[in-house]
Amino acid sequence: MRRIALVALTLASLAGTAAADPFYGLFEYEQPRLPPGGDCAAIAAAIGPGATWYGEFSGKRYDDFKDSYHPVAARGCFGSEYACRVWQNEAITYLGRGPLVYTLCRQGVAG
Repeated sequence: MRRIALVALTLASLAGTAAADPFYGLFEYEQPRLPPGGDCAAIAAAIGPGATWYGEFSGKRYDDFKDSYHPVAARGCFGSEYACRVWQNEAITYLGRGPLVYTLCRQGVAG
């Protein structure tokens, strides 16, 4: 009798977590987002305008559902060249099958 009560208690405790929503997040689709660029004024104030890296990006994102291209452009400032290049690569990845128009990383805040 003790075994049956122990098994029933164990199954009841496990059933509570699985019964909440066993398929939570399984069919959710989140639209990819363009990576955010840094705030130029804040970064230039923190490390100086000469040490700040400025990045620009332009391309077209292919929409599979509408079978068309949509223009995409972004800009931002970064604390290092490495951070700017990482941002560029994430932005290129965001395009998917779309063409890249141009990309830029240079030292100094844009005027």
